[in-house]
Amino acid sequence: MGIKYYLKAPVSEYADKAGEPKKRYQTIGIVTETKKGDLMFKLELIPLLGLKEGAIWGYLNIPEEKTEGNAKPANLADLESDIPF
Repeated sequence: MGIKYYLKAPVSEYADKAGEPKKRYQTIGIVTETKKGDLMFKLELIPLLGLKEGAIWGYLNIPEEKTEGNAKPANLADLESDIPF
């Protein structure tokens, strides 16, 4: 049962450097696939500031692949031995 989608909703607005209005998004839940192949939704957060006219609109985003540059060592032996202090 892996994560199929992340549910993201706009929670606030801000102005970028050019003064254009932009929205901030926050992950509020996930969609997973069950053993039977059905999709199941888990709501983890209700963004009260995102409520407009009594409803919350969200986007389903496919999980992004993690790059190797952000990989963390699996154990202490994989850490660098050169400590700069």
